[in-house]
Amino acid sequence: MSKMLKQKVNYAWRMAATGLSFSTFGVGGVIIGSIIAPIVKCVSKDADRQQQLTQRTIKYSFKGFVEMMCKLGIMSYDVQGLEKLQHSQGELIIANHPTLIDVVMLIAFLPQANCVVKQSLWSNPFTKGPVRSAGYILNLGSQTFIEACVEKFRHKDAASLVIFPEGTRTEKQQQLNPFQRGAANIALRADVAIRPVVIRCTPSTLTKNEKWYHIPDRPFHIEMRVLDSMQVSDIMACRDVNPKNVRKLNAWLYDFFDKELSK
Repeated sequence: MSKMLKQKVNYAWRMAATGLSFSTFGVGGVIIGSIIAPIVKCVSKDADRQQQLTQRTIKYSFKGFVEMMCKLGIMSYDVQGLEKLQHSQGELIIANHPTLIDVVMLIAFLPQANCVVKQSLWSNPFTKGPVRSAGYILNLGSQTFIEACVEKFRHKDAASLVIFPEGTRTEKQQQLNPFQRGAANIALRADVAIRPVVIRCTPSTLTKNEKWYHIPDRPFHIEMRVLDSMQVSDIMACRDVNPKNVRKLNAWLYDFFDKELSK
């Protein structure tokens, strides 16, 4: 078999395997929302406990999804500092957002996680069941949204909260979008540890405005670097919650990620 023919066969296989993976993801979302979530409600009447059980179900589902994609030859990954992520609790996990799969990987490797989700996931028939049952937070860009995030940290044994300051995935070949101020606002108000996670995807795939069938010419590799946690007090002396400090912290976080991605 010629090299060119092998490449065409491999591409066709990865296209079919990618379609299978996304179909499986959609079916899994429906199963969690329509079958598992009602069972969880029968198991426990406590709303917080219901959310915890659903979050753990999503975690293991996502872990299985990632491993399935690896075994199918679609992707590979490397997580540097994995133990930091696996022992994370009650931290604000801040990450850049180069691809659709990064949020799946973060939730898969965290012991338990709350997550900020956008409107499209909140209303999508395949994802709305899981994200609502898990108590994930809808990003409305409002004060109510900020307060809902801060409230998550006030719960006993609070899980970490995953947020992408860019608000959306980057465009193809772009490293970083401007940061929205929500993450900085939450960090100041909640006064919790910030855990930066720097993510690269090579070759670029599943970026903003790319469909699932826009697959690269070879399997993609995701590299996640889990960095040491930091306190807001490590970054700025004055921690008063006001617009000036929110802008200052937001600018610092952007510069931090920009430098890390340049390494």
